[in-house]
Amino acid sequence: MVGEDYPQTNVLGYDGKVPGPTLRLKQGAPVRIIVENKLDQDTTVHWHGIRLPNAMDGVLGLTQPPIKPGESFTYEFTPPDAGTFWYHPHASSLQQLGRGMAGALIVEERHPVGFDREVLWMINDWRLKRDAQIAAGFGNGMEAAMSGRVGNTVTINGTLPTAEPVRAGERVRLRLVNGALARIMALRFEGHYPVIIAIDGQPCDPHEPEGSRVVLGPAMRVDVALDMAGEPDQRYRVVDDFYDDLAYTLTHLSYDAQAAVRANPLEATSSLPRNPLPEPDLATAERHQLALQGGMMSGMMMGGMMGDGRVYRTYFLNGRGIEDIGSTFSLLDLTPLGRQEQWQDVPSGRPQGEPYTWWRLHDHYGQVAASHPRCAEG
Repeated sequence: MVGEDYPQTNVLGYDGKVPGPTLRLKQGAPVRIIVENKLDQDTTVHWHGIRLPNAMDGVLGLTQPPIKPGESFTYEFTPPDAGTFWYHPHASSLQQLGRGMAGALIVEERHPVGFDREVLWMINDWRLKRDAQIAAGFGNGMEAAMSGRVGNTVTINGTLPTAEPVRAGERVRLRLVNGALARIMALRFEGHYPVIIAIDGQPCDPHEPEGSRVVLGPAMRVDVALDMAGEPDQRYRVVDDFYDDLAYTLTHLSYDAQAAVRANPLEATSSLPRNPLPEPDLATAERHQLALQGGMMSGMMMGGMMGDGRVYRTYFLNGRGIEDIGSTFSLLDLTPLGRQEQWQDVPSGRPQGEPYTWWRLHDHYGQVAASHPRCAEG
């Protein structure tokens, strides 16, 4: 993972690989995936971002029983949406995901889209010891109350990144997947102007991000159209500068010495084909208000540090404490299938000291109806 000067890192993986094999599916085509558990612990597989039957969602104790050691489970679904997704466990998630169990899942559009080629970056964050082994301490309560388990080593597609070979004049579809437990990333492409064309698997209007900085929270995916406008035989840095005073060079765009593939730049990037998502009717939608509060510096912590390293009631949703790190509880009553809802994220409810918050609703997508000015900070 970190080079020949270090021993191999002991990991957990799908098919013995980190990341797991990239699964390429066809939009609207049924798929059948058999998962065999050769671990010494229970596991599941969650198909992150895919709209599928609840029984296939892979959440331990909620949508399926565990896949026990030596057993197997068959997942069957038909992906309705094209885009960039990924898969990972939802059993002992911190440990299994944090030790390497994740892979990219790409659902291809029904018809080819206009790029010279595509590149996938599955970006992971690891906390390694000096012997290149993964450090213990998953689920540390103090970290959970702050910024989470941020590591000290970042990899692309399972190895320390060196350089991404490119050619002048080509247009690349760069699929970015943040597979980290907690690290937020903000990528700047030196001398280049990324255009975002999809977020979390769903196409959007092509746009340049603010300051040409592509921000990815944990589990996020962003598809970027990147025109290689650099000079042949030159290198350009890709920098992650999300955390103050901790900027580092993630990798380089390394141009070969050949002449540009085309004499003139391409026209503006076109939108990807939209997925078959229903348009919301806000006039009839039921409205809910969500306030996420808490964090180490909020003064709301209750219960203190426990002997096992956990912090109880560290974060709150609408004033209700999350009793235990990693627990699941019902925020809202069950919603009838097909009912439309409008949820408001209250700006004053952001955890103390946290510039970003995000919500994860399994197998649901929505649209941002309006944004409070404070939500644009940073």
